[in-house]
Amino acid sequence: MTVYSYEAVSNMGKMVRSTYEANSQAEVLEMLRKKKLYPVKVEEGLSKTIKVPFAFQQIKTKDIAFFCRQVSALLNAGVPIADTLQIISRQIANKSLRKAVLEVSEEVQTGISFSEAMKKQEVFPDLLIYMVASGEVSGTLNSVMQRMADDYEKEYAMHKKISGAMVYPILIVIVAVFAVVFIVTSVLPRFVDMFAGAGVELPPVTKALINLSAFLQQSWLYLLIALAALVYGCFWFKRTPQGRLAVDIAKLSLPVLGGVNQKIVMARFTRTFSSLLKSGVPLIQAIEYVAAVVGNKFIGDKILAIREEIAKGSNLTDTVRKSNVFDPVVVYMLKIGEDSGKLDEVMESTAKIYDQEVEVAVQSLTSIIEPLMIILMAAVVGVIVFSIITPMFDIAKTVGG
Repeated sequence: MTVYSYEAVSNMGKMVRSTYEANSQAEVLEMLRKKKLYPVKVEEGLSKTIKVPFAFQQIKTKDIAFFCRQVSALLNAGVPIADTLQIISRQIANKSLRKAVLEVSEEVQTGISFSEAMKKQEVFPDLLIYMVASGEVSGTLNSVMQRMADDYEKEYAMHKKISGAMVYPILIVIVAVFAVVFIVTSVLPRFVDMFAGAGVELPPVTKALINLSAFLQQSWLYLLIALAALVYGCFWFKRTPQGRLAVDIAKLSLPVLGGVNQKIVMARFTRTFSSLLKSGVPLIQAIEYVAAVVGNKFIGDKILAIREEIAKGSNLTDTVRKSNVFDPVVVYMLKIGEDSGKLDEVMESTAKIYDQEVEVAVQSLTSIIEPLMIILMAAVVGVIVFSIITPMFDIAKTVGG
């Protein structure tokens, strides 16, 4: 089989560009004839259109949520999927997503399924593509898109709360660092000559700050280079499988923050698991897709191991309990869901519980971090002031004596 790229014109005069896998060019032409498309150009090989990877297109969760919500609303109104995508493309603010939706619309008009067209764009989440495919098969695409819109909106709201909670502490840390560097490099050197001329014995803290001041003034360029290399190294390490695993384990092990991260992962697991089951996705496949979207490689690997055990005939609840990474509440609710035969509904209820717990945990974290940052900043400034004021008192005593 060979992939052919083609350009054709529809009965409405619209230009259609796409690809088709066939044994020969004649087979491509026959496919176009059946779809009442008039070929303009058919070439062997993929088109030269370059697609930008998802990581660089900055398509946010809220954009995906808006897309899903609009598709659901128009499908419920009886608008055909191709027209739905054309209408939505005019309302999307994100240029990358707008372009992708337009190309999906063109693909759908040639007879390609909605999910297959989405897969070609490389900007839509794998979970969404799979859910769309499931909705197409079951004839419930509108309800699937509505459910996915709800899930992505909740995910975005959770992310926004966490990001908002961390803004203030990060700003305090940045201000504290710049304040200390300014005092040590610009203010403290003005007192050094005075301290040296007075002939008083300097406290250890003052000596340490003077040495730090001299080091920063002489080696600031090397420090910047080292800092840039460290940041680059951290980002590079995090992108490796080993680094991703180490970082995700650390996220779950941190004091206070580890508990919040655990709740976030549990919320994603229960919410996504519920959506997949409600859409009629088989249990084994649902677990596989959940593993990819929980946002933690350590727990994701554990979920894949659970999938392997279930495929061998093990019980879901017992296997989850043995993994030792899920909260007792989740294990208990899984047991209730299995026994009642309403696993999707029970997981949805559990997801709501965890969404509320995440919100409370983030608020509590903010109330703890903010005063701690203020105390830390006050302590640092206090040490600097003490290191300057103490020698000045000693100088005053010497002059007075």
